[in-house]
Amino acid sequence: MPDGLICESEPMQKVLIVDDSQTNLTLLDHMLRRQGCEIVQARGGHEALTLAGEHEFALILLDIQMPGMNGYETAMHLKQLPRGRHVPIIFITAIYQDEENVRMGYETGAVDYLFRPVNVQTLTSKVQVFLQMHRQKVLLEREIESRVQSERSLRQAEEKYRSIFERAVEGIFQYTPDGTFTEVNPAMARLFGFDDPAGMIGVGGLRRQLMVESDDMNRYMGILRRDGYVSSFEFSGRRRNGDTFWCSESSRLVTFDNGTELVEGVLEDVTRRKQTELELKHLATIDSLTGVYNRHLFFDRLEHALVTAKRTDSIVAVLFIDLDEFKRVNDTYGHHAGDELLRMVAGRLQKRVREADTLARLGGDEFGVLLECLDDQNGALTVAQSLLEVMTTPYVITGEHIRVGATVGISFFPDDGKDGVSLISRADSAMYGVKRRGGVRFGTFRECGVPR
Repeated sequence: MPDGLICESEPMQKVLIVDDSQTNLTLLDHMLRRQGCEIVQARGGHEALTLAGEHEFALILLDIQMPGMNGYETAMHLKQLPRGRHVPIIFITAIYQDEENVRMGYETGAVDYLFRPVNVQTLTSKVQVFLQMHRQKVLLEREIESRVQSERSLRQAEEKYRSIFERAVEGIFQYTPDGTFTEVNPAMARLFGFDDPAGMIGVGGLRRQLMVESDDMNRYMGILRRDGYVSSFEFSGRRRNGDTFWCSESSRLVTFDNGTELVEGVLEDVTRRKQTELELKHLATIDSLTGVYNRHLFFDRLEHALVTAKRTDSIVAVLFIDLDEFKRVNDTYGHHAGDELLRMVAGRLQKRVREADTLARLGGDEFGVLLECLDDQNGALTVAQSLLEVMTTPYVITGEHIRVGATVGISFFPDDGKDGVSLISRADSAMYGVKRRGGVRFGTFRECGVPR
Protein backbone atom coordinates (compact mmCIF):
# COMPACT_ATOMS: atom_id res chain seq x y z
CA MET A 1 0.00 0.00 0.00
CA PRO A 2 1.53 3.42 -0.98
CA ASP A 3 2.66 5.62 1.90
CA GLY A 4 0.00 7.99 3.14
CA LEU A 5 -2.95 5.99 1.77
CA ILE A 6 -5.57 4.50 4.10
CA CYS A 7 -6.73 0.96 3.58
CA GLU A 8 -10.18 0.33 2.19
CA SER A 9 -11.67 -0.49 5.61
CA GLU A 10 -10.81 2.95 6.94
CA PRO A 11 -12.49 6.20 5.89
CA MET A 12 -10.76 8.23 3.18
CA GLN A 13 -8.74 11.15 4.54
CA LYS A 14 -10.12 14.53 3.55
CA VAL A 15 -8.33 17.62 2.25
CA LEU A 16 -10.20 20.94 2.19
CA ILE A 17 -9.38 23.39 -0.61
CA VAL A 18 -10.59 26.98 -0.04
CA ASP A 19 -10.51 29.44 -2.96
CA ASP A 20 -13.01 31.89 -4.42
CA SER A 21 -11.86 30.96 -7.95
CA GLN A 22 -13.50 27.87 -9.42
CA THR A 23 -10.59 27.62 -11.86
CA ASN A 24 -8.10 27.39 -8.99
CA LEU A 25 -10.28 24.85 -7.18
CA THR A 26 -10.52 22.68 -10.29
CA LEU A 27 -6.76 22.91 -10.91
CA LEU A 28 -5.83 21.92 -7.36
CA ASP A 29 -8.44 19.15 -7.39
CA HIS A 30 -6.86 17.79 -10.57
CA MET A 31 -3.34 17.93 -9.07
CA LEU A 32 -4.41 15.94 -6.00
CA ARG A 33 -6.77 13.50 -7.71
CA ARG A 34 -4.40 10.52 -7.38
CA GLN A 35 -3.12 11.23 -3.85
CA GLY A 36 -5.45 8.81 -2.06
CA CYS A 37 -7.59 11.44 -0.35
CA GLU A 38 -11.06 12.94 -0.70
CA ILE A 39 -11.03 16.52 -1.95
CA VAL A 40 -13.64 18.89 -0.47
CA GLN A 41 -14.06 22.34 -2.01
CA ALA A 42 -15.14 25.65 -0.44
CA ARG A 43 -15.72 28.86 -2.39
CA GLY A 44 -14.95 31.16 0.55
CA GLY A 45 -14.15 31.54 4.23
CA HIS A 46 -17.71 31.16 5.56
CA GLU A 47 -18.28 27.93 3.65
CA ALA A 48 -14.90 26.65 4.85
CA LEU A 49 -15.86 27.26 8.49
CA THR A 50 -19.14 25.38 8.02
CA LEU A 51 -17.38 22.41 6.43
CA ALA A 52 -14.63 22.39 9.08
CA GLY A 53 -17.29 22.16 11.77
CA GLU A 54 -18.88 19.14 10.10
CA HIS A 55 -15.86 17.14 8.86
CA GLU A 56 -12.45 16.08 10.06
CA PHE A 57 -9.76 17.25 7.64
CA ALA A 58 -6.19 16.06 7.42
CA LEU A 59 -5.06 19.29 5.70
CA ILE A 60 -6.45 22.63 4.54
CA LEU A 61 -5.13 24.43 1.43
CA LEU A 62 -6.20 28.04 1.86
CA ASP A 63 -6.10 30.95 -0.59
CA ILE A 64 -5.25 34.34 1.00
CA GLN A 65 -6.98 36.85 -1.25
CA MET A 66 -10.73 36.18 -1.04
CA PRO A 67 -13.68 38.58 -0.85
CA GLY A 68 -15.63 38.90 2.39
CA MET A 69 -13.31 36.90 4.62
CA ASN A 70 -9.68 36.65 3.55
CA GLY A 71 -7.37 33.72 4.20
CA TYR A 72 -5.83 35.14 7.39
CA GLU A 73 -9.27 35.75 8.96
CA THR A 74 -10.46 32.32 7.87
CA ALA A 75 -7.39 30.68 9.44
CA MET A 76 -7.94 32.45 12.78
CA HIS A 77 -11.60 31.34 12.88
CA LEU A 78 -10.66 27.78 11.89
CA LYS A 79 -8.25 27.56 14.84
CA GLN A 80 -11.14 28.40 17.19
CA LEU A 81 -13.17 25.39 16.03
CA PRO A 82 -12.79 22.11 17.96
CA ARG A 83 -12.30 20.18 14.73
CA GLY A 84 -10.14 22.87 13.10
CA ARG A 85 -7.81 23.69 15.99
CA HIS A 86 -5.14 21.17 15.08
CA VAL A 87 -5.61 20.91 11.31
CA PRO A 88 -2.45 22.05 9.46
CA ILE A 89 -3.01 24.94 7.03
CA ILE A 90 -0.93 25.65 3.92
CA PHE A 91 -1.48 29.08 2.43
CA ILE A 92 -1.44 29.35 -1.38
CA THR A 93 -0.98 32.79 -2.91
CA ALA A 94 0.21 34.50 -6.06
CA ILE A 95 0.82 38.00 -4.68
CA TYR A 96 1.36 37.94 -0.90
CA GLN A 97 4.99 36.79 -1.05
CA ASP A 98 6.70 39.52 1.03
CA GLU A 99 8.20 38.96 4.48
CA GLU A 100 5.36 40.75 6.31
CA ASN A 101 2.65 38.55 4.79
CA VAL A 102 4.67 35.39 5.39
CA ARG A 103 5.00 36.43 9.04
CA MET A 104 1.25 37.10 9.27
CA GLY A 105 0.55 33.67 7.80
CA TYR A 106 2.63 31.86 10.39
CA GLU A 107 1.11 33.94 13.19
CA THR A 108 -2.40 32.92 12.12
CA GLY A 109 -1.50 29.24 12.21
CA ALA A 110 -0.04 28.33 8.84
CA VAL A 111 2.52 25.53 8.70
CA ASP A 112 3.76 26.32 5.18
CA TYR A 113 3.43 28.62 2.16
CA LEU A 114 3.08 27.75 -1.54
CA PHE A 115 3.31 30.38 -4.25
CA ARG A 116 1.49 30.33 -7.55
CA PRO A 117 2.05 28.95 -10.09
CA VAL A 118 2.05 25.85 -7.85
CA ASN A 119 4.64 23.18 -8.65
CA VAL A 120 2.80 19.85 -8.85
CA GLN A 121 5.65 17.79 -7.40
CA THR A 122 6.12 20.18 -4.47
CA LEU A 123 2.38 20.23 -3.71
CA THR A 124 1.88 16.47 -3.85
CA SER A 125 5.02 15.83 -1.78
CA LYS A 126 3.86 18.15 0.99
CA VAL A 127 0.29 16.78 0.91
CA GLN A 128 1.59 13.21 1.22
CA VAL A 129 3.67 14.15 4.29
CA PHE A 130 0.65 15.66 6.05
CA LEU A 131 -1.58 12.74 5.06
CA GLN A 132 0.99 10.37 6.56
CA MET A 133 1.17 12.37 9.77
CA HIS A 134 -2.61 12.64 10.02
CA ARG A 135 -2.99 8.90 9.52
CA GLN A 136 -0.50 8.22 12.30
CA LYS A 137 -2.36 10.72 14.50
CA VAL A 138 -5.70 8.99 13.85
CA LEU A 139 -4.23 5.57 14.54
CA LEU A 140 -2.59 6.81 17.74
CA GLU A 141 -5.82 8.39 18.98
CA ARG A 142 -7.73 5.14 18.35
CA GLU A 143 -5.14 3.18 20.32
CA ILE A 144 -5.48 5.58 23.24
CA GLU A 145 -9.28 5.48 23.11
CA SER A 146 -9.30 1.68 23.16
CA ARG A 147 -6.97 1.67 26.21
CA VAL A 148 -4.49 -0.64 24.55
CA GLN A 149 -1.69 1.89 24.66
CA SER A 150 0.88 -0.43 26.18
CA GLU A 151 4.59 0.18 26.23
CA ARG A 152 4.91 -1.87 23.06
CA SER A 153 2.35 0.25 21.20
CA LEU A 154 4.14 3.40 22.34
CA ARG A 155 7.37 2.07 20.89
CA GLN A 156 5.60 1.18 17.67
CA ALA A 157 4.07 4.66 17.41
CA GLU A 158 7.47 6.21 17.99
CA GLU A 159 8.94 3.97 15.31
CA LYS A 160 6.26 5.10 12.87
CA TYR A 161 7.16 8.75 13.39
CA ARG A 162 10.85 7.83 13.34
CA SER A 163 10.30 6.08 10.02
CA ILE A 164 8.96 9.32 8.50
CA PHE A 165 11.91 11.21 10.01
CA GLU A 166 14.42 8.68 8.70
CA ARG A 167 12.97 8.39 5.18
CA ALA A 168 12.42 12.10 4.48
CA VAL A 169 14.33 13.33 1.44
CA GLU A 170 14.87 16.73 3.06
CA GLY A 171 17.36 17.25 5.86
CA ILE A 172 15.65 17.53 9.27
CA PHE A 173 17.55 18.75 12.32
CA GLN A 174 17.60 20.14 15.84
CA TYR A 175 20.50 22.04 17.37
CA THR A 176 21.26 24.14 20.43
CA PRO A 177 21.89 27.90 20.21
CA ASP A 178 25.66 27.29 20.36
CA GLY A 179 25.43 25.26 17.14
CA THR A 180 25.60 21.72 18.51
CA PHE A 181 23.29 19.28 16.71
CA THR A 182 21.10 17.17 18.99
CA GLU A 183 19.16 15.44 16.19
CA VAL A 184 19.69 15.01 12.45
CA ASN A 185 18.11 12.58 10.01
CA PRO A 186 20.03 10.49 7.45
CA ALA A 187 19.18 12.91 4.62
CA MET A 188 20.77 15.78 6.56
CA ALA A 189 23.91 13.72 7.15
CA ARG A 190 24.14 12.77 3.46
CA LEU A 191 23.73 16.38 2.33
CA PHE A 192 26.81 17.40 4.31
CA GLY A 193 28.88 14.35 3.42
CA PHE A 194 28.66 12.39 6.69
CA ASP A 195 28.34 8.61 6.66
CA ASP A 196 25.62 8.66 9.32
CA PRO A 197 23.86 11.14 11.63
CA ALA A 198 26.07 10.17 14.58
CA GLY A 199 28.98 11.99 12.96
CA MET A 200 27.12 15.30 13.26
CA ILE A 201 25.46 14.96 16.66
CA GLY A 202 27.23 16.42 19.68
CA VAL A 203 30.01 18.21 17.75
CA GLY A 204 30.30 21.67 19.30
CA GLY A 205 29.74 24.60 16.94
CA LEU A 206 29.29 22.37 13.88
CA ARG A 207 26.27 24.36 12.66
CA ARG A 208 28.39 27.48 12.09
CA GLN A 209 31.11 25.48 10.33
CA LEU A 210 28.61 24.23 7.72
CA MET A 211 28.06 27.75 6.36
CA VAL A 212 30.75 28.98 3.95
CA GLU A 213 30.19 32.69 4.67
CA SER A 214 30.27 33.77 8.30
CA ASP A 215 28.11 36.79 7.40
CA ASP A 216 25.35 34.37 6.32
CA MET A 217 25.33 32.77 9.77
CA ASN A 218 25.19 36.16 11.49
CA ARG A 219 22.34 37.28 9.23
CA TYR A 220 20.52 33.95 9.75
CA MET A 221 20.75 34.16 13.54
CA GLY A 222 19.69 37.82 13.46
CA ILE A 223 16.48 36.94 11.61
CA LEU A 224 15.85 33.93 13.84
CA ARG A 225 16.22 36.00 17.03
CA ARG A 226 14.12 38.84 15.65
CA ASP A 227 11.23 36.86 14.15
CA GLY A 228 11.44 33.49 15.86
CA TYR A 229 11.65 31.68 12.51
CA VAL A 230 13.52 31.72 9.19
CA SER A 231 11.79 30.88 5.91
CA SER A 232 13.60 29.67 2.76
CA PHE A 233 16.96 31.11 3.82
CA GLU A 234 19.49 30.42 1.06
CA PHE A 235 23.21 30.07 1.73
CA SER A 236 26.32 28.31 0.49
CA GLY A 237 26.91 25.16 2.55
CA ARG A 238 30.16 23.28 3.10
CA ARG A 239 30.32 19.48 2.95
CA ARG A 240 32.67 17.44 5.11
CA ASN A 241 35.16 17.09 2.21
CA GLY A 242 35.18 20.84 1.58
CA ASP A 243 32.84 20.86 -1.44
CA THR A 244 30.22 23.59 -1.45
CA PHE A 245 26.56 23.50 -2.47
CA TRP A 246 23.50 25.75 -2.24
CA CYS A 247 21.06 25.18 0.62
CA SER A 248 17.58 26.46 1.42
CA GLU A 249 16.55 26.26 5.06
CA SER A 250 13.36 26.91 6.99
CA SER A 251 13.56 26.69 10.78
CA ARG A 252 12.11 28.03 14.01
CA LEU A 253 13.31 28.81 17.50
CA VAL A 254 11.64 26.70 20.22
CA THR A 255 11.72 27.92 23.84
CA PHE A 256 10.76 25.44 26.58
CA ASP A 257 9.19 26.19 29.96
CA ASN A 258 12.55 25.89 31.71
CA GLY A 259 14.06 28.55 29.44
CA THR A 260 16.18 26.24 27.29
CA GLU A 261 16.10 26.76 23.54
CA LEU A 262 16.38 24.59 20.45
CA VAL A 263 16.38 25.42 16.75
CA GLU A 264 14.55 22.89 14.58
CA GLY A 265 13.86 22.88 10.89
CA VAL A 266 14.32 21.41 7.43
CA LEU A 267 17.02 21.94 4.80
CA GLU A 268 17.23 21.00 1.13
CA ASP A 269 19.86 21.06 -1.61
CA VAL A 270 18.88 23.71 -4.19
CA THR A 271 22.18 23.73 -6.10
CA ARG A 272 20.61 22.83 -9.45
CA ARG A 273 17.98 25.56 -9.23
CA LYS A 274 20.49 28.11 -7.97
CA GLN A 275 22.95 27.31 -10.76
CA THR A 276 20.16 27.73 -13.31
CA GLU A 277 19.29 31.13 -11.81
CA LEU A 278 22.93 32.23 -11.89
CA GLU A 279 23.36 31.00 -15.47
CA LEU A 280 20.25 32.89 -16.61
CA LYS A 281 21.46 36.00 -14.81
CA HIS A 282 24.84 35.65 -16.52
CA LEU A 283 23.26 35.11 -19.96
CA ALA A 284 21.21 38.28 -19.47
CA THR A 285 24.48 40.27 -19.41
CA ILE A 286 26.18 38.61 -22.41
CA ASP A 287 25.98 39.52 -26.09
CA SER A 288 24.80 36.30 -27.70
CA LEU A 289 26.78 36.80 -30.94
CA THR A 290 30.23 37.74 -29.65
CA GLY A 291 30.24 36.36 -26.09
CA VAL A 292 31.40 39.66 -24.56
CA TYR A 293 29.20 41.77 -22.26
CA ASN A 294 26.16 43.54 -23.70
CA ARG A 295 25.16 47.21 -23.49
CA HIS A 296 22.96 46.67 -20.41
CA LEU A 297 25.86 45.34 -18.35
CA PHE A 298 28.11 48.11 -19.74
CA PHE A 299 25.73 50.84 -18.56
CA ASP A 300 25.39 49.15 -15.17
CA ARG A 301 29.17 48.87 -14.72
CA LEU A 302 29.58 52.48 -15.84
CA GLU A 303 27.10 53.78 -13.25
CA HIS A 304 28.89 51.86 -10.49
CA ALA A 305 32.28 53.11 -11.70
CA LEU A 306 31.07 56.71 -11.56
CA VAL A 307 29.86 56.28 -7.97
CA THR A 308 33.31 54.99 -6.99
CA ALA A 309 35.11 57.68 -8.97
CA LYS A 310 33.13 60.46 -7.28
CA ARG A 311 34.00 59.03 -3.89
CA THR A 312 37.72 58.45 -4.62
CA ASP A 313 38.24 61.45 -6.91
CA SER A 314 39.59 59.21 -9.70
CA ILE A 315 39.28 59.28 -13.50
CA VAL A 316 36.98 57.07 -15.59
CA ALA A 317 37.36 56.73 -19.37
CA VAL A 318 34.86 55.50 -21.96
CA LEU A 319 36.24 54.28 -25.31
CA PHE A 320 33.75 54.10 -28.19
CA ILE A 321 35.04 51.76 -30.94
CA ASP A 322 33.49 51.72 -34.42
CA LEU A 323 34.68 49.28 -37.10
CA ASP A 324 35.69 50.77 -40.45
CA GLU A 325 34.28 49.32 -43.66
CA PHE A 326 32.14 46.75 -41.85
CA LYS A 327 29.24 47.34 -44.23
CA ARG A 328 31.52 46.49 -47.15
CA VAL A 329 32.34 43.14 -45.55
CA ASN A 330 28.65 42.34 -45.10
CA ASP A 331 27.81 43.36 -48.66
CA THR A 332 30.77 41.50 -50.20
CA TYR A 333 30.98 38.32 -48.18
CA GLY A 334 27.52 38.06 -46.63
CA HIS A 335 26.10 38.42 -43.13
CA HIS A 336 27.55 35.09 -41.98
CA ALA A 337 31.05 36.44 -42.64
CA GLY A 338 30.10 39.70 -40.93
CA ASP A 339 28.98 37.84 -37.80
CA GLU A 340 32.18 35.79 -37.76
CA LEU A 341 34.21 39.00 -38.13
CA LEU A 342 32.45 40.55 -35.10
CA ARG A 343 33.25 37.44 -33.05
CA MET A 344 36.91 37.57 -34.04
CA VAL A 345 37.17 41.31 -33.35
CA ALA A 346 35.62 40.83 -29.91
CA GLY A 347 38.10 38.04 -29.18
CA ARG A 348 41.10 40.21 -30.07
CA LEU A 349 39.84 43.19 -28.10
CA GLN A 350 39.11 41.04 -25.06
CA LYS A 351 42.74 39.88 -24.92
CA ARG A 352 43.98 43.50 -24.82
CA VAL A 353 41.82 44.86 -21.97
CA ARG A 354 42.64 44.37 -18.31
CA GLU A 355 40.56 42.01 -16.19
CA ALA A 356 39.40 45.03 -14.18
CA ASP A 357 38.13 46.80 -17.32
CA THR A 358 34.90 46.11 -19.18
CA LEU A 359 34.53 45.34 -22.90
CA ALA A 360 31.01 45.24 -24.34
CA ARG A 361 29.28 45.19 -27.69
CA LEU A 362 27.05 48.25 -27.73
CA GLY A 363 25.27 47.33 -30.98
CA GLY A 364 25.96 46.57 -34.64
CA ASP A 365 29.69 47.02 -35.25
CA GLU A 366 30.20 49.23 -32.18
CA PHE A 367 32.08 48.23 -29.03
CA GLY A 368 32.69 50.05 -25.78
CA VAL A 369 35.53 49.80 -23.26
CA LEU A 370 35.21 51.08 -19.69
CA LEU A 371 38.47 51.98 -17.90
CA GLU A 372 38.23 52.61 -14.16
CA CYS A 373 40.48 54.15 -11.50
CA LEU A 374 42.86 55.88 -13.94
CA ASP A 375 45.64 58.08 -12.52
CA ASP A 376 45.66 60.28 -15.64
CA GLN A 377 44.20 60.44 -19.14
CA ASN A 378 47.31 59.11 -20.83
CA GLY A 379 46.41 55.60 -19.70
CA ALA A 380 43.29 55.64 -21.86
CA LEU A 381 45.28 56.85 -24.90
CA THR A 382 47.70 53.96 -24.45
CA VAL A 383 44.82 51.47 -24.31
CA ALA A 384 43.28 52.97 -27.47
CA GLN A 385 46.59 52.58 -29.36
CA SER A 386 46.88 48.97 -28.15
CA LEU A 387 43.36 48.13 -29.30
CA LEU A 388 43.97 49.64 -32.74
CA GLU A 389 47.25 47.74 -33.10
CA VAL A 390 45.54 44.39 -32.53
CA MET A 391 43.15 45.21 -35.37
CA THR A 392 45.88 45.56 -38.04
CA THR A 393 46.38 41.84 -38.68
CA PRO A 394 44.01 40.55 -41.39
CA TYR A 395 41.12 38.27 -40.41
CA VAL A 396 40.88 34.94 -42.23
CA ILE A 397 37.23 34.11 -42.87
CA THR A 398 36.14 31.33 -45.25
CA GLY A 399 39.62 31.42 -46.80
CA GLU A 400 39.53 35.18 -47.42
CA HIS A 401 41.98 37.62 -45.81
CA ILE A 402 39.87 40.57 -44.67
CA ARG A 403 41.32 43.80 -43.34
CA VAL A 404 39.12 45.91 -41.09
CA GLY A 405 40.30 48.88 -39.07
CA ALA A 406 38.58 50.83 -36.33
CA THR A 407 38.11 54.35 -35.01
CA VAL A 408 38.11 55.12 -31.29
CA GLY A 409 36.51 58.10 -29.55
CA ILE A 410 37.33 58.76 -25.89
CA SER A 411 35.54 60.68 -23.14
CA PHE A 412 36.58 61.22 -19.52
CA PHE A 413 34.88 61.62 -16.19
CA PRO A 414 34.73 64.24 -14.78
CA ASP A 415 35.98 66.53 -17.60
CA ASP A 416 33.53 65.47 -20.35
CA GLY A 417 30.49 64.40 -18.37
CA LYS A 418 29.12 63.52 -14.95
CA ASP A 419 26.80 60.69 -15.95
CA GLY A 420 26.92 57.56 -18.09
CA VAL A 421 24.70 58.79 -20.93
CA SER A 422 26.76 61.95 -21.39
CA LEU A 423 30.07 60.06 -21.38
CA ILE A 424 28.94 57.52 -23.99
CA SER A 425 27.39 60.24 -26.15
CA ARG A 426 30.58 62.32 -26.07
CA ALA A 427 32.81 59.33 -26.76
CA ASP A 428 30.57 58.65 -29.78
CA SER A 429 30.89 62.30 -30.83
CA ALA A 430 34.67 62.09 -30.49
CA MET A 431 34.73 58.98 -32.68
CA TYR A 432 32.85 60.74 -35.49
CA GLY A 433 35.15 63.74 -35.12
CA VAL A 434 38.16 61.46 -35.61
CA LYS A 435 36.61 60.00 -38.77
CA ARG A 436 36.10 63.50 -40.18
CA ARG A 437 39.64 64.61 -39.44
CA GLY A 438 41.33 61.53 -40.88
CA GLY A 439 44.87 60.45 -40.08
CA VAL A 440 45.11 59.35 -36.43
CA ARG A 441 42.47 56.74 -35.68
CA PHE A 442 41.66 57.81 -32.11
CA GLY A 443 40.95 61.03 -30.26
CA THR A 444 39.34 62.55 -27.20
CA PHE A 445 36.14 64.53 -26.95
CA ARG A 446 38.11 67.64 -26.06
CA GLU A 447 40.13 67.32 -29.30
CA CYS A 448 37.58 65.94 -31.73
CA GLY A 449 34.14 66.16 -30.19
CA VAL A 450 32.08 68.45 -32.40
CA PRO A 451 28.37 68.38 -33.29
CA ARG A 452 27.58 65.85 -35.99
